[in-house]
Amino acid sequence: MQCILNKLPGCHFLWWLGFFYYGKKGFIVAKKLIMFVFAMGLLNQTGLSWGENYDFRLTRWGMTQNDVIVAEEKMEPVERSENMIRYKTQILNRNVLLHYLFVQDKLVGAIYKLDDNYLNSGHFIKAYNQFKQKVAEKYGPPSRESTNWLNATYRNNRKKWGLALSLGHIEYVTNWKTQNTTIECSLREQNYNLICLLEYWSVEHSHLLKEAEKEVKIDYF
Repeated sequence: MQCILNKLPGCHFLWWLGFFYYGKKGFIVAKKLIMFVFAMGLLNQTGLSWGENYDFRLTRWGMTQNDVIVAEEKMEPVERSENMIRYKTQILNRNVLLHYLFVQDKLVGAIYKLDDNYLNSGHFIKAYNQFKQKVAEKYGPPSRESTNWLNATYRNNRKKWGLALSLGHIEYVTNWKTQNTTIECSLREQNYNLICLLEYWSVEHSHLLKEAEKEVKIDYF
């Protein structure tokens, strides 16, 4: 590693600056600093940094279906239609269905749907909070966060909120907006099933989203 670090721009300067101020301990501090910078450089090269030039995963809004398939070359689609590509994958050690959504062969949105079956609604709430926290780590505080009560029967009994969720009495929604993307993380009951979604939508192609709602029919079950 040291021979590689020695070739990085500015490394010799850091070595000697550390030695000048701190002696031998300065070499150790400088080495750790350089290793950190080196690691961050590797992250940038692999597209894992927050400064990546992508809108969602390794894709950009407006890509064609073929472009997305090339970008996701490490996975095989489990379903493909005129307006959708579906994959099975994992995020945060949870099984999810990944839907890429298209209008006029342009990528306009993408949705993660939790694909784990839990008997306890508390596990769905935990997954929702985990997704929400991860998005907040990357994009900052949400622009809107709400707990919507559709039936207030158990509103004042927090121990029953899991039951309220499974009965469709309550839903959780958190939103973010970036320059290119609107993001929504949600948890609600639908047709006697709990649905946890993490949705990403293109701002630039928002004029196509209404058309997408008509054309793209996603079977979450």
